[in-house]
Amino acid sequence: MTSIYDEMNLQTRKKIQDCFMELLSKKEFSKVSIKDITTNASINRGTFYLHYVDKYELLDQIENQLLEGLKVHLEAMNMKDAMVKEKHMEIAVLSTEVFRYFNQHAEQFMILLSKNNTSGFHFRLKNFFIKQFEVNYYRSELFKIDPSIPIDYISAFAASAILGLIEQWLSHEKRETPEEIAKLYMKILLFIKTV
Repeated sequence: MTSIYDEMNLQTRKKIQDCFMELLSKKEFSKVSIKDITTNASINRGTFYLHYVDKYELLDQIENQLLEGLKVHLEAMNMKDAMVKEKHMEIAVLSTEVFRYFNQHAEQFMILLSKNNTSGFHFRLKNFFIKQFEVNYYRSELFKIDPSIPIDYISAFAASAILGLIEQWLSHEKRETPEEIAKLYMKILLFIKTV
């Protein structure tokens, strides 16, 4: 059971994170100061330091929350069935769920993937996709299709492809629905297969 104190702490952390993300959307991470954050959040420095060591920890926690949320979102699916269906190009189950999560958190991802964030979030996200692909690769027994292709090359290609498409999709003002972009993703994979 959460206490009023716990609830207030959560609200304060959210307020700090929201103000920080708003600042990061307007200027480079290196130019965002603790004073900027505390002024925008209408808190004092002591309150900030009660919750975070510095702005680096704040950014790290925001990135970790998003990646952990994506992991939990994907783990809720039956991955083996999803991968088998995608392998046969029946339906874009897995990619639809990935795009749904990105759509739900589009503003945060756009800010964290922008030039203002120099933390290397792009690489963390790519590594996340590489690890997810490798786990699912063995679960769904895709390695049996052509064992001569090294897994690190396949996973790097797959991670770069989906991340590139996500970045392009998020940059569109009137973007497609997650279902539409997932179908487009499958069409692109089919197109590459025929080239």
